Amino acid sequence: MSTSNTEEKIKQAAIEVFSKKGYADTKTRDIASKANANISALHYYYGSKDKLFKTVTDDMFKQFNILSELAFDSNLSFKEKIEQFVSRWTDFCKENPHVPAFIIFESERHPDKVYGGINFKAVDNIMEKELEELISKKIIRPISYVNFMLNLVSLTLFPFLNKHMLHEINGLSDGDYKDLLETRKKMIPEMIIDYLYVKK
Repeated sequence: MSTSNTEEKIKQAAIEVFSKKGYADTKTRDIASKANANISALHYYYGSKDKLFKTVTDDMFKQFNILSELAFDSNLSFKEKIEQFVSRWTDFCKENPHVPAFIIFESERHPDKVYGGINFKAVDNIMEKELEELISKKIIRPISYVNFMLNLVSLTLFPFLNKHMLHEINGLSDGDYKDLLETRKKMIPEMIIDYLYVKK
């Protein structure tokens, strides 16, 4: 196993184990075992569980900012930004299925560890300003920025948090689940846009 491959496997294993067991109950040997690596390799690349957790959380929220910045590009219309956010995050979570659970659960368990040093203001300020402008022009109905982002994020991430429920209770096959995600990439923006925009 190459050096870079070992390092990445440890990080991916950490995301999965942290999301399932939580920071407090996770042991470094759990992560090393999941990564099929030895403890010394984990300590060589990341030093300690705490440093590994910080690396993982920083990386996850950097990804969040990057994807959000791409989706909320200033050259796009407001409607297109909503569509791009849902599409980009759905595709990212399909490739990284343990990320949503990691972000949601660990931000509740250890907000001090998860949010320390993370800055969302760059993206937030742009979108909040545009939202306020559209509201002031009566193009969209009044809505707080918090509610707007809550709808956008929760509707996009929820199917990834409840994949097993959808499989077991609703009897979805893997193919059905993939089709569902593709359907929601179109459905979610339509729902949000339909709610927001004032009918003429």
